[in-house]
Amino acid sequence: MIGLLAPAGVAHASPHPTAAHAVGEAAGARPRNVVPGSGGIIAVRPDGKVFATVSHGTVRLWNTATGRRAGAAFAGGIGLIRAIGFSPDGKLLAVAADNEVSLWDTTTGERSGSPLTGHVGPVRSVAFSSSGQLLASAGDDATVRLWDPTTGTLVRTITGHAGAVGSVVFSPDGRSLATAGIDHTVRLWQTSTGQSIGAAISANPGPVYAMSFSPDGSLLATSDGGSDVRLWNPATGEPAGAPLTGSTGPVFALTFSLDGTLLATSSGGDNTVRLWNVATRQPAAEPLAGHTAPVRAIRFSPNGKLLATGSDDGTVRLWNTATGSAVGSPLTGHEGPVWALRISPDGKRLITAGKDEKVRLWRLPKNPA
Repeated sequence: MIGLLAPAGVAHASPHPTAAHAVGEAAGARPRNVVPGSGGIIAVRPDGKVFATVSHGTVRLWNTATGRRAGAAFAGGIGLIRAIGFSPDGKLLAVAADNEVSLWDTTTGERSGSPLTGHVGPVRSVAFSSSGQLLASAGDDATVRLWDPTTGTLVRTITGHAGAVGSVVFSPDGRSLATAGIDHTVRLWQTSTGQSIGAAISANPGPVYAMSFSPDGSLLATSDGGSDVRLWNPATGEPAGAPLTGSTGPVFALTFSLDGTLLATSSGGDNTVRLWNVATRQPAAEPLAGHTAPVRAIRFSPNGKLLATGSDDGTVRLWNTATGSAVGSPLTGHEGPVWALRISPDGKRLITAGKDEKVRLWRLPKNPA
């Protein structure tokens, strides 16, 4: 997903974090349930055991189960960090700072090779392909660059956007790439050639807030300045059925469940979240109502039974996707908008981050009721 998931924050984190709330069971001993982190920039290692945050110009790794530090801070002094991302094997972390990308060994905390240079202007997004053979970076210079992370060499430069590129996402098989630009378009590219797939996707005027590939790669969902969500065939760049309508105001966030059967979308006008049956393109439940401000972040649990939502109202809410009902009380503690959510692959931990420069670790219920 894209949009407001990783803005650059400026406030300082509290040097004495307090204990976070637990959900569904006793909190137990948690020596560090709240950790410093800048404005929603977080990444979870693919095995789920470690997550990364950015704070005070450095990257820190944390143990997902305990909230304790997992090694020394690194990537300090390289500039304003705007994006981070783990390689599929978890051995490398890509860090975008100012107009370059650097790769860091997550075991030693040392830089791996020389910085990847060439962008003219800030780099806004980085992403590894599922095989780990390619790393994509996108930035204000209107280009997308593909790198070989093993050698640090530039594979190709992709151009076509008429302005800054804010986000880049690989298809699950790594054969195509979706990019979103300030020119209000989403574009699809073949990674093997850098050639465009179809015409630029631009259904409504306005910024592109979110895009996501379905787990099997057969669909790309996008939202922009309008209230509709549109589905596309990534192989052709053509529409895949009629738009999903019913939301009011911009759709700031969307994501597929891991089995691809559900699509969750936020509605900025009425502060609700909607669940869609992907096969039928029909609502799978009544709108999930409860937030009092726009929802900026959405995540399904690995089994798809739970949905977590983070809002500008400063709360995180949990929902039963089978019934559309709320699970427990809202999770409070953030002092300001919640911009990012991640759920560990085992479904046991929820990681939240927002404007208050804090990252909170929560225990998820085993059986949402």
